[in-house]
Amino acid sequence: MKLFSVLIYNVIRICLLKLQFGSRASVCWIQRISPSCALHLYEKGHLHIERNCQFEAGCDLQVHGTGRLTIGQRVYMNRYCMVSVHGSVEIGDHCIFGPGVKVFDNNHRFTKNDGASSSIDAGSIKIGKNCWIASNAIILKGANIGDNCVIGAGCIIKDVIPSGSLVRPNCHHVIEPIRS
Repeated sequence: MKLFSVLIYNVIRICLLKLQFGSRASVCWIQRISPSCALHLYEKGHLHIERNCQFEAGCDLQVHGTGRLTIGQRVYMNRYCMVSVHGSVEIGDHCIFGPGVKVFDNNHRFTKNDGASSSIDAGSIKIGKNCWIASNAIILKGANIGDNCVIGAGCIIKDVIPSGSLVRPNCHHVIEPIRS
């Protein structure tokens, strides 16, 4: 009975998304999206979600400006995942996200003299099919994760990860001066 009520709730929610955002919100009807999962489209952002995805409580999906978020079929996002898109984020089919995973295709501009500003630099992120992104991993602008990868808990990813890779966190910190 609970699954049925969740599906009905999601059909109504998807109807409202489609009415509010038109073709900018392309979301398949069969989803399991927690009522406390936030789906935000700002300005001219686009959201595309394939069928049979599940987003748990506290997830926050934001698409800003002319950004594009594409999520493949049967993607699972555990509690408190966040995806912030200003450029482009693609998530392949059958990916699993642990609790607290963060995905940011953007970062604030900063300089040595002025510090951080409110303006941002946007980029892109691609996550292949059948990937497991473990708890509290952070995926940053420029990341390109191949198919069938495991990203360990707490990893910070900003580079190319070849298909079939296991990435574990490295506990060494690199400290360098900020360059203008």
